[in-house]
Amino acid sequence: MKLRLLLALLIGHLPSNPVRVGLYRMLCGYRITSGARIGYGTVIAVDKAEIGHVIIGRFNRFHGPITLTIGDETRIGSRNVIVAGALDYDRTCTIGPHALITSGHYLDVVGGFAMGEHAWIAGYGSQFWTHGLGTTDRRVEIGNNCYLGSAVRFAPGTSVADNTVVAMGSVVTNKVTDPDVLIAGVPARVVGDNSGWLEQLPRNAAARRAGETT
Repeated sequence: MKLRLLLALLIGHLPSNPVRVGLYRMLCGYRITSGARIGYGTVIAVDKAEIGHVIIGRFNRFHGPITLTIGDETRIGSRNVIVAGALDYDRTCTIGPHALITSGHYLDVVGGFAMGEHAWIAGYGSQFWTHGLGTTDRRVEIGNNCYLGSAVRFAPGTSVADNTVVAMGSVVTNKVTDPDVLIAGVPARVVGDNSGWLEQLPRNAAARRAGETT
């Protein structure tokens, strides 16, 4: 793992996107679609990676014994951290197609993490935890078409169903199985419907989200 990390650090700081993508494919064995854009300073040091036609920004870190899958037309901003330690848990991270992760988020994926199609981790500073003292139900799951506001926290073993909106600063401590809801608070609970968040998007953002523009 140390050798892979050193190699990824070198590749990630090369000045050309085609060179970075090519070397990640050639030297690390990752399956990365031609046309993927991986920003300068982004380090991918994982066991396995399958990355579609995506845009990944600068100075992200993917590190650990992770099986990483990122679907087509997904966008990831800058300075996100997706990591897993050496604990013998799930250690998978699956990000669906047409998803969006903005910047400055932290994902601990040692217990398994899955994010559905067209889901957003918006704002800044959210954290997702998949292991802890005495925790056996670890996996965190985000459904399709979800919107997560800034600075939310997900505890191990939590999930939200499709079309859920998670209000800024909420702490999710259980599985929310009802779709089409708005949850908020500490701990988070259902406080209403999802307020039609899809219809509130600016037209160009909605088009990008639906994969209609590049």
